[in-house]
Amino acid sequence: MKKHTLFLFATLAPLTLVSCGENGNTITFAASELPHAKILNEALAPVLKEKGFDIKVTVLDWTQQNAAVARGEYDANYFQHEPYLNSYNADAGEDGALKLVVKAHFEKLCLYASNPQDKTLDNGDSIEIVNDISNIERTLLLLKDNGVLSDISKNCYDKDGNFAEFDVNRPNDFVTFSDDYSRCTITCIKESALAASLGDYDFGVLPGNTALKGLGDDYASRIVFGETVTEEVLSLRANGVAVRPADATNEKTKAIVDAFADSRVSSYIQKTFGESVVYHYENLLK
Repeated sequence: MKKHTLFLFATLAPLTLVSCGENGNTITFAASELPHAKILNEALAPVLKEKGFDIKVTVLDWTQQNAAVARGEYDANYFQHEPYLNSYNADAGEDGALKLVVKAHFEKLCLYASNPQDKTLDNGDSIEIVNDISNIERTLLLLKDNGVLSDISKNCYDKDGNFAEFDVNRPNDFVTFSDDYSRCTITCIKESALAASLGDYDFGVLPGNTALKGLGDDYASRIVFGETVTEEVLSLRANGVAVRPADATNEKTKAIVDAFADSRVSSYIQKTFGESVVYHYENLLK
């Protein structure tokens, strides 16, 4: 299996849509807005054009994309990682199941500064984090790995070792800050409000897509540090393109997979996005 990994740095540009050509030469995508649709429109489209295909991208809520492709409304979608698709397929039945054909990028969790001109975390600073318990452990590990926390309480874990006992209303009772940050505090905020409320705190830990959508064009300049991710995590969690199984080896799908491997796509991503996104290519048709 072919793999390439590249950490990405830069700024966000406006989203534009690419016009489609004749139906037989047009690949239709359902995609999440950022960074997915932007990558398709601004990076993949020129490469596919050289292969004889135009693309038409529709920004669609992630909860609707798999069913829409399964119904034949789109040729492909771009928003999900393999574990999510496997879970979806388990409930979708044979007629609704899709196949992931290429992996393309991973969105990192990063600490962002409220003031991009002051990215030094000082003792006593406030930090907002997500209130979704399924993502809190990942957030706390990011802070611990970067020396902000010295310990995560064992009381966060149930008898089976699952991170399930954390109280989002009392987050500071479940962590120990390092000596240099002993007066810092964390507050749990719902993910949809993290970007808008960053100004109320000194720093915030935001998922990549949340930062892209909510922090504006200078989002990359706010990054203090991000997750260190392994090849295993990248492979498991990288977002990719899914199609109907019957379409997995048609010419459109092959063109999509080949296009994502083009160095112009990786270069575009490198120059357009910050550390919150990692280019990760895997051809799943091989």
